[in-house]
Amino acid sequence: MRALGRGRSEDKGEEGRGDEGLLALAVLLLVAGCLLQIFAGYSHPDLSGHAWGSDDAYISYRYAQHLASGQGLVFNPGERVEGFSNLLYVLLLAPAAALVPPARLYAVSAGLNLLFAAAALVLLYRFTRRRLGSFAAAIVAGLFALGPSVWVAVASGLETPMVLLLQIGTWILVEQAVEEGGARERRAVAGLCLVAAVLVLARVDGFIAPMLAAAFLTLRGRWRSAFAVAGSALATFGALTLWRLAYYGWPLPNTYYAKMTSTLGMRLEAGGEQLLTILLGTGLVIALAGFVIAGVRSWKVLPFPVLFAAGSLGYYLYIGGDLFYDRFVVVLFPMGAWLLLALALQSGSRRAVAALAVLLAAAQLVPLGTDPRFHYRLHKYDRWVTLGQFLGREQRGAVLAVDGAGKVPYFSNLRTIDMLGLADVHIAHRQADARGYFWAGHAKSDLPYVLSRRPDLIATWLGNRFALRQGPVAEPEVLASAGYRLLYLTNIDPESKGRDVLDVRRTSSDEIRRLFGNGYRYGVFERVRVNEAGPR
Repeated sequence: MRALGRGRSEDKGEEGRGDEGLLALAVLLLVAGCLLQIFAGYSHPDLSGHAWGSDDAYISYRYAQHLASGQGLVFNPGERVEGFSNLLYVLLLAPAAALVPPARLYAVSAGLNLLFAAAALVLLYRFTRRRLGSFAAAIVAGLFALGPSVWVAVASGLETPMVLLLQIGTWILVEQAVEEGGARERRAVAGLCLVAAVLVLARVDGFIAPMLAAAFLTLRGRWRSAFAVAGSALATFGALTLWRLAYYGWPLPNTYYAKMTSTLGMRLEAGGEQLLTILLGTGLVIALAGFVIAGVRSWKVLPFPVLFAAGSLGYYLYIGGDLFYDRFVVVLFPMGAWLLLALALQSGSRRAVAALAVLLAAAQLVPLGTDPRFHYRLHKYDRWVTLGQFLGREQRGAVLAVDGAGKVPYFSNLRTIDMLGLADVHIAHRQADARGYFWAGHAKSDLPYVLSRRPDLIATWLGNRFALRQGPVAEPEVLASAGYRLLYLTNIDPESKGRDVLDVRRTSSDEIRRLFGNGYRYGVFERVRVNEAGPR
């Protein structure tokens, strides 16, 4: 594998200009796919809640907004808790949060993500052209551009495209570090050290790629280079940890404590089930064959992508998967395709390479007809955005407890208790109930604690298939006994019903049951105040 593409040079003249035209076409295809996903698609199979980005993205937006307004990196003013896991992305969004209305920050985020994805495509194209030639580079660029998982990553509003760019950069720089000598090798290692530091700041698990790069360099006998890369990652991680201890009081983000729960066996089971679904549902299983074949053929000197894939998938299983499906494995699509194309080129048959390209494209485009995230609508409805804006108008100054702490707190601008613990220290650090249940980010809660804080409003599901088997979801009777009554019902269907949030204080039980059956299954309860003349 090491010898593949060695000795190739970049094309010159008319052919080189033609290559640049192919690159421009691939970038245009990528932009078109991402814009389609942003304006007509979804970032999660739960359609009515994720029409405009993912819910967790708006947690980061809330932090960026508070930082821009001078209140610090906080979820609620005056409460220091690190409810995000993407520090660098929050910092990048903060200037925009100071300049644009809250409803426009998602557009800034999506635009930023599109730039990161386009940069990743260009970087990968030029690397492939140097190593495998123009024909393979055009295929790799086309597959990247026609990658629905990349489109979703851009539309999600999360930091995934930025991390994707940095991961591809790590791969390319590692290859250069082991193949070059002298000044070129030193420049590649310096670049790796810089990328390692940025990755650690980009996402809480950003240290994984640099440490895998250091391990690869060690296996290749580049001890000094490996030490430099690992040192850069660890030094950045150490400095970040000291800052966390000083600012938040904990060495790791609150999200880590909220998500890393249950037993290792349960996490491995949950992660394995989800990974199998991803492999079969997104076409990643074809790309995965590239890692397997390359690993078997070069087992004595493993290519970096094989080592990277093993480490990434091992981490994915260890944490028990992810609520947002394939975001942690997006980079494996272009990596696996690249390996398969490199192997196919050894046959010397362009027909074989073209046939493989068609197979890869067909596999990764299958979700367009099977995955709800690609059920495109021109008029999208997002229940969380709708409810957040409604509460911001009707319940100003209230304290809200909610089981999805992204869009509703962001758009309502209410002081909020996160009942799943991502932005609540008490819930994140409590012991999870041992009831044989694990769902990444949704396994910890403490309803008695939430009730003890006496929030004015509690927003939660009304006992349906979305309700957690354990957690903050409570039947109306439970909340009634704690002094709360049902105030609003929210439509959870994928399409708007015109009136999507209903005031049901004066609605009969029979009518509420009918509304529940018609899709109004998310409720907001209000605390009934004693000795007050009327309802709040």
